[in-house]
Amino acid sequence: MATLNVNGKSYQADVDPRTPLLWVLRDTIGLTGTKYGCGIAQCGACTVHIGGVATRSCSPRRQRQAAQGAAGLDR
Repeated sequence: MATLNVNGKSYQADVDPRTPLLWVLRDTIGLTGTKYGCGIAQCGACTVHIGGVATRSCSPRRQRQAAQGAAGLDR
């Protein structure tokens, strides 16, 4: 189970670790402000801030790179 800090509020998410953050935010937590665009991390519609770094939330690989050492997630 993962704990996410989104806009100062903590959420628990019991999801597969390979699930893109975009779908955790939208489907599991119910925060629909982050949008699906291209699905390949190119258009920017799914951008969120993780530890102050703009990150495409539809790409698990890029999320892991940007989230190393990040304390929370802001949108």
